[in-house]
Amino acid sequence: MTNRAQSSNIGFILLLALTITGAGVIVAVGSSALGDVQEQTSLTRAEHSMTLLDARVATVGLGENSVQTVRLGRADSGDYTVESETGWLRIDHQNYTANENETIYNASLGSITYQTAGTEIAYQGGGVWRHQDGGTSMVSPPEFHYRGTTLTLPVLRIRSNDAATGDATARIRRDGEMVRIFPNEAESYDVTGEPYVNPIRDGTASVTVHSRYYKGWADYFRARTTGNVSVDDGNRTATVVLETADIAGPFEFPEKGGEVPVRRVQSGHSLTDFETSVKKDSGTFNNIYVSFYAERGDTAYEAGVEVPSGIGNSYCQDGEPGSAELTMDVYYYDNGTSEGVHRWSNDSIPSDSGDVQLDCTEDDDTVIRIDFTGTEQNLTYGGSNVTEETAIDWDALNDSATTKPDPTTFAHIGDDGEDTTYTYGDEQNVRILTRHYFAMFGEDFDLRVFHGPGDRGTTQIDTTGSGGTLRYDRASGGAYITYLHVTENNVSVELN
Repeated sequence: MTNRAQSSNIGFILLLALTITGAGVIVAVGSSALGDVQEQTSLTRAEHSMTLLDARVATVGLGENSVQTVRLGRADSGDYTVESETGWLRIDHQNYTANENETIYNASLGSITYQTAGTEIAYQGGGVWRHQDGGTSMVSPPEFHYRGTTLTLPVLRIRSNDAATGDATARIRRDGEMVRIFPNEAESYDVTGEPYVNPIRDGTASVTVHSRYYKGWADYFRARTTGNVSVDDGNRTATVVLETADIAGPFEFPEKGGEVPVRRVQSGHSLTDFETSVKKDSGTFNNIYVSFYAERGDTAYEAGVEVPSGIGNSYCQDGEPGSAELTMDVYYYDNGTSEGVHRWSNDSIPSDSGDVQLDCTEDDDTVIRIDFTGTEQNLTYGGSNVTEETAIDWDALNDSATTKPDPTTFAHIGDDGEDTTYTYGDEQNVRILTRHYFAMFGEDFDLRVFHGPGDRGTTQIDTTGSGGTLRYDRASGGAYITYLHVTENNVSVELN
């Protein structure tokens, strides 16, 4: 009887101990879960508040209102911080001329953060970011808009410092007027002295962001642009590179050896318009040679016009041209084949009319006009170089060939009546020749200018009064940019 009573008491004590232990575990687990729920709720609330803050900062920074107020809500276990010097954004125009780089913009971004238990919700650069466990995700996108070939980038900068805990309210004020960065005719490139104007040409335009949230910026660049995106973990930067779309339309006549960039050319006979007018400066056009040429990989091309001797200041009288005969040559060589140089020529072109001519201005200046896509001027295939001076040494290229290009075949099937075989003595118009040889250079190349003989062309050509037009069908896709619109918009944020 005594043993049974003792067993009953021991069982009761064990049951009581298990009940107390279980209750403790339930309380501990429940408290932890409740804490996690409360922390997640606080982060979610902070994300909503920061997203609202993002919209209000944009409203103030972009000039719609001068002052806005946002209640951020109670920070149960975290703190709000405003900092002016966290992160920076830089815009570079690389290789814009002669391999020169220009930093168009470089300034700090600043940030507004809510931080708790190793997680940050941050506003920076017009976007909201969540940073946790070394990674960053985007809550709302930054002010970075890339559409087609246009980048619109209103840089929103935080220009104040503050901090708050508890039930915080943010008061947002505009800090000065909007500053136009690009285009901006008051600013100019270091080397060329040319103003910051659109369309932006040559090289590449890149945007680099240094930030604690650089991985989120990189993800955004990859998702919203067709540019080349890279990250530098050591420097905590994300960079997107956009190639300039370059020339497609009117162009200024470059200095001797300068280039007219040709980019994103559709395959086949995609060239639609190519013409130029070259105006005389000092002296005469007597015995001058003017050409456009290209070299890319194994291929080379040159098309030029030679003015004969005897063309003096009296060629143009009362706006009317005189009479002379011009020479036009088109050369092409492909080192990837055994064929020698293709040469098309005509040394008896009347100078007073047609696709290749000497025209007169109202003040009796002489202008060389060449329509490389005109159909009225024929050239004859065959022969060797007879022009005194060209940009490319065609005789040297021809010496390295093993087969005379007679016959040769133009084989862009379906374009301008090709597939066509030519033998020496055959004729073809300049348009067919230009479109065919342009198509041999692929999607991207530089078309350069040359004048001679010697340096005479440089002093006898008025480059500011000369120019041309180049149009072609463009290939789809690619990371190209034509128009850049950048402004700086400063705001200050006070926490109460």
